[in-house]
Amino acid sequence: MITKFLQYVYGVCRFAEGNSLLLAVSGGVDSMVLAHLCHEARLPFAVAHCNFQLRAADSDADAAFVQQWAQARGIPFFTENYDTALLAQQAGVSIQMEARRLRYSFFERLRQQHGYTFVATAHHINDAVETLLINLTKGCGIGGLHGIAPKQGAVLRPLLAFTRQQIDTFAQKQQIAFREDASNAEDKYIRNKIRHQVVPTLQHINPQLEHTFCP
Repeated sequence: MITKFLQYVYGVCRFAEGNSLLLAVSGGVDSMVLAHLCHEARLPFAVAHCNFQLRAADSDADAAFVQQWAQARGIPFFTENYDTALLAQQAGVSIQMEARRLRYSFFERLRQQHGYTFVATAHHINDAVETLLINLTKGCGIGGLHGIAPKQGAVLRPLLAFTRQQIDTFAQKQQIAFREDASNAEDKYIRNKIRHQVVPTLQHINPQLEHTFCP
């Protein structure tokens, strides 16, 4: 997996020698696999974690877990806490929209302050499929029929070379520790409804769904 990862990073994502990464690490399996791969590949990187304070003690435990992982390996670590629910209410937007705004604003501020070349997130092929389906459902028109770009400005998505299943299998084989987010199993948000209800039906019709959408 690491060979394909590096080929994608240096090829599709156009990462180059002398560049550095600021990894967005939530503590979930996807971001911990990304952190593991970057560490094994000896890429220059730091770790950033947002504590959105949406899951009580679990949010603090996620932050502590990521911090311990980074510090145990001598990797620079940054974190910031937000009362996301309150901020979303004040802004008149959904909690997901506000969390996204806070997250990327924090990452970009860190990137500029500390001189990192790119921010890297752990989006994978399934995330791209779900995004495309969400856009389609919302009536985006032809211009919105796209998933997630591997490189968008200063943001890289190095795991777009892999499916969720490939990432889960790799984490299991490598015994990579991660934190489970119980909210991922709920259908409260649109993305989760697409993930749990729509995608399995489409996969039944086309078992190669992920690769059909993201060749």
